[in-house]
Amino acid sequence: MSEGDSWIDNFTPYRLYRVTTKLNAKLMGKLKSNKINPSQWRVLSVLRAYGTLNVGKLVELTLMEQPTVSRVVAQLEQDGRIERRWSTVDSRVAELTITPAGVEAFDAIIPTALRHQQLAFKGFDKTEIAALTAMLARIEANIEFYD
Repeated sequence: MSEGDSWIDNFTPYRLYRVTTKLNAKLMGKLKSNKINPSQWRVLSVLRAYGTLNVGKLVELTLMEQPTVSRVVAQLEQDGRIERRWSTVDSRVAELTITPAGVEAFDAIIPTALRHQQLAFKGFDKTEIAALTAMLARIEANIEFYD
């Protein structure tokens, strides 16, 4: 491979990283103004989407390391944005739920996140967006995260 052959422009992980980084950078201002960091946003988003979860499931859905999730959960709990309750089925398992304050924080940010996504999809029709979403889901299914 010679220097300057632009191989990386067709390397999908690189392209995905660039898109994700640019979208996240656009969202940072809104996160900062709401005193939420990207990891907290990810946890709030997953809890808002899936409802009450235990830490293990939260780790799986956020793709964050367990110690990181534990720290983020502790901070969000301290801020009153999530609530921890011990499971009635298994007292060793804590169940995490987004609180009204967490929903309020989420609701303050999600319009900006959706607007940035809409701008990213400018010029794409609904069929193309659906196809991309389906392809990304298939790619993700092909990859075992914890190999």
